[in-house]
Amino acid sequence: MQAKALTAVTVASFLALAACGGEPGADPATGGQGNVTITYAFWGNNDEAATIKSMIAAFEKANPAVKVEANWIQSDYEQKLQTSIAGGDAPTVAQISNTALPSFASAFIPVEVDHGVYYSAAVAKAGNVGGTDYAVPFVAKSKVMAINKAAFESAGLTVPSGSAPMSTADFVAAATKLTSGSGEKKVYGSAPLWYDGWLVAEGGSYYSADGRTCTMADADGIRAAQVVVGSTKPDGFAPNPADAQGQDMFQWFADGKVAMLPDFGPWNIAKLAALDTSKFLIVPMPGKGEPMEVDSLGISKSAEQAEVSAAKTFATFMSTSPAAQNLLASTTSALGVPVVQGSLESFRSIAPKVNLQAFTDAVANAVTTAYVKDKVKIESTFSTDLNSRTAIGSGTEDPAAVLPELQAQCQQMLDATK
Repeated sequence: MQAKALTAVTVASFLALAACGGEPGADPATGGQGNVTITYAFWGNNDEAATIKSMIAAFEKANPAVKVEANWIQSDYEQKLQTSIAGGDAPTVAQISNTALPSFASAFIPVEVDHGVYYSAAVAKAGNVGGTDYAVPFVAKSKVMAINKAAFESAGLTVPSGSAPMSTADFVAAATKLTSGSGEKKVYGSAPLWYDGWLVAEGGSYYSADGRTCTMADADGIRAAQVVVGSTKPDGFAPNPADAQGQDMFQWFADGKVAMLPDFGPWNIAKLAALDTSKFLIVPMPGKGEPMEVDSLGISKSAEQAEVSAAKTFATFMSTSPAAQNLLASTTSALGVPVVQGSLESFRSIAPKVNLQAFTDAVANAVTTAYVKDKVKIESTFSTDLNSRTAIGSGTEDPAAVLPELQAQCQQMLDATK
């Protein structure tokens, strides 16, 4: 019934787009304007770009009147996208993350997004800024944790649940017990923790729910920072920044050098599926989880009418059609998690023994974070200072002393945006 409902919604979306105009028999994808070429800007590594191009090919097969020119930007994506927009050469459609959207929304036209299509409220809201939808969601990038089941069993520990998250305290206790040895032979209980993610896991956040107040120096934020710093001390359970620099933590995990791999994104699915899956398992991130990125598609304000019609059809196809959504992940590459219910079974079947359900649960349960103007600038400044002053990076100061100062600085920058 879910698949039928999705199909109905998709058909309805295409019919709505067809209402833009055009002569009888004209292709609705172009608003009756004949053949149209649109450009699509996106980022990603080689495998991710190949996934995007396969989705484009599926769209062009279903919509032969529309040609999509792929604009694969391999580095400095947001900077180059901003430059192209400012220079009057904006792509017709641009991939944009929910974290960057507030800075780009003014360059996109408002779009109609049927929030009921998506199984996650966080996904449905991902393209919305200030009550207006400026982008159509098409892929979720939730975070989970990969564990070495054999390591837990050898240490006499209960293997974590595939559905119920460990508490952050239980995670620290397990990571400590799973750590052994010293020097080059040391086996770590966990790969390095990402402060931004662990902040959320501990129940903290950068901002209050309304986005008006910086909150990273609250008790949860200080505790999160202290756990991250403590984890990399000589007697800690994770490699320090110097030891981890330039190292492939997934390879350490595959080799048994780390027992738990937090901050595990869907792009690692193909690599995990290639291992002996009887030894490994995907489980929820501890505590409250980690922030989820949702990538959406924005349509340029400078696009011509026929291009806009084609772009809307393209965005709808990428967002809701199983022909596109089923391609988001495979045994060779995974761009992310589908955002519509009808494609989840296809996603879970990629690696049925490692519990990919944890990814979809993380999408469904994700908490929507507040939208903040100049979010990237504010958080980049905070992270640079935090890393330079505390052992989260290269510093030595106590996070309990540093965070209140950085929170005050954050608040000044936030107030300046109002």
